[in-house]
Amino acid sequence: MTKQVAITDFLTKAEIEKAIKLKSQKKVRLQIIEPNMARINKALGQENDAAYLAYCVEYVLRAAGYWKG
Repeated sequence: MTKQVAITDFLTKAEIEKAIKLKSQKKVRLQIIEPNMARINKALGQENDAAYLAYCVEYVLRAAGYWKG
C-alpha cells in the first residue's frame, strides 16, 4: 500500500514560502531539505532521499504554477 504525502506533511509554511522564492530544486535541497532531514524523516516516519524530496517539491510548485519554465 502506498502512502500519499503532501509537502505540508514535511515542510513548514515558512519553508514552502522560501522554496517558492528559491525557484531551484538544488537550492531547495541544499537550503531547506538537507538541513532539516532529521525532522523530515521523523515527520514522514522513514528515511528519505533529499534529492527525491526536492524533486517532489519542484513538481508540486510547478503544477501549482509557482515555478515557471
